[in-house]
Amino acid sequence: MNIVIEDLGKAVVINLEGEMMLGYEANEFHEAVRNSIDGNKKKIIVDLKNVKFISSWGIGILIYGYTTTMNAGGQFKLAGVPGNVKEVIKKVKLDNVFQQFSSVEEALAVI
Repeated sequence: MNIVIEDLGKAVVINLEGEMMLGYEANEFHEAVRNSIDGNKKKIIVDLKNVKFISSWGIGILIYGYTTTMNAGGQFKLAGVPGNVKEVIKKVKLDNVFQQFSSVEEALAVI
């Protein structure tokens, strides 16, 4: 999985490119979130449109991003969440925690 960070001015988009979100990408994702917050960019959108599978470790990575961002007084949103990933988020009862949008543009509209 590749992590591409895009600063759109009013928000940072962390685009996860690859079919699986496991735990191996944790350090790079943590660094992307931390660097955004340290750079006073506290509005983060994670684009999951290219993720086909997410492990429990991947869910943990998202929880880290959410809690770190919220503790810094920011906003953390998910965009482009595929159906099977939505199912996993719902099964672990995080669908009421993560704000989910069909696209990055839709998430940007409410920031």
